[in-house]
Amino acid sequence: MSSSDMLDRPAETLSRASDALAAALADPDRVPDAALRSLIANVVRLYAVKAEAGMRTPLPADGGGVTITDAMLTITDLLHALNVQLFELSMWQAMTGNCIAPHQRVDAPQS
Repeated sequence: MSSSDMLDRPAETLSRASDALAAALADPDRVPDAALRSLIANVVRLYAVKAEAGMRTPLPADGGGVTITDAMLTITDLLHALNVQLFELSMWQAMTGNCIAPHQRVDAPQS
C-alpha cells in the first residue's frame, strides 16, 4: 500500500494498523519503543481533535479490551511526560466542564 493510498483510505489503514498492533501483543519486542511512543502521541492528538470537534462518546462499552491496569499505566505515563498532576487534571475538568456527562458514562444505569 503506497503512502497516497494510506492517506486516501485512512479507515482501512487504521483498521490494518489496529490489527497489526493487536497481533504484536503476543511479541511486544517486535514493535520499536520509539515508533510506539510516536504512534501513541499521534493517536492521543487525533482523539483530542475529534473530541473538540464534537466526538464525545467514550471508548466502546467494554473499553475496547483495555484493562484498568492498561489505562492506569498509560495515563500515568502521559501525565508524567507532560508534567501534569492528577489534581491539575481534576481542576481542568471542573473549570472547563470537559468531562464525560453522567448519561454517557459506561457504568450509568441503562433505562
